[in-house]
Amino acid sequence: MNQVDLSKYDREDKIITSFEMQEIVKNQKHLFKVKSKIPTLDKLIDGFVPGELIAVSGLTKNGKSLFSQTLTRNFHDQQVFSLWFSFELPPQQFLSCFDDLPLIYMPRILKAANLDWLENRIIESLQKYRTRIIFLDHLHYIVDMARTRNPSIEIGMVIRKLKLLAVRENLIIFLMCHTKKGNDGFGEIRDSSFVEQESDAAFMIKRFPDIGDNVACLQINQHRRTGVLQKKVWLEKQGHYLFETTDRNVDPDSNQHRPQRRYWDD
Repeated sequence: MNQVDLSKYDREDKIITSFEMQEIVKNQKHLFKVKSKIPTLDKLIDGFVPGELIAVSGLTKNGKSLFSQTLTRNFHDQQVFSLWFSFELPPQQFLSCFDDLPLIYMPRILKAANLDWLENRIIESLQKYRTRIIFLDHLHYIVDMARTRNPSIEIGMVIRKLKLLAVRENLIIFLMCHTKKGNDGFGEIRDSSFVEQESDAAFMIKRFPDIGDNVACLQINQHRRTGVLQKKVWLEKQGHYLFETTDRNVDPDSNQHRPQRRYWDD
């Protein structure tokens, strides 16, 4: 087999030096960092940057959507606007989750289990409105579980495509996922280990009603960029959003919680 001569190859995907790449990166005006405005979380992970895929998981009604809505409001306050795909809630109910509705972009009509449609809408919003933060609620509306024989492999392929899209277009993608039922502690992401393996970060959120009806804990299972593992941030729901609790009896770095008393009124 004759070897192809590529010594003069000069298309956009040609091999370049690290110094050339550094100059390209310096000139990319759309690179940015955005903070969660949750102090301990920002201290641990140093905000969010383009190219990241963030998995947010938890049991139903444990706060993953509320956490994502809180981030949306906090990003809005930094003049960074989000594109939402809320498959679980009709538009009226989704919008009512916000107090003093922030500017959010969303498709007029949703199409489930269609990755090509999803990517096209993300690119459309990027080109029209420069939205670089994407919320997908949730994974099982993107993957057609009824048509696949191997859900784990199919989910893995979807995760990789979302990650490549985030890198190629300099996006930050938040992907909400269900947690396996019946697990102690914070549990594991359902149906495929590829979700956590292929994501840049995996957050698990869990409510603690034995401490207080409005109390939840966010666990950073892993964060690739900073190397953070198994760190916790305690949160309290106030109104429509989550705020970090500074109660001295709840230590976010501890693996123990204290259910013997309530720290907030019902």
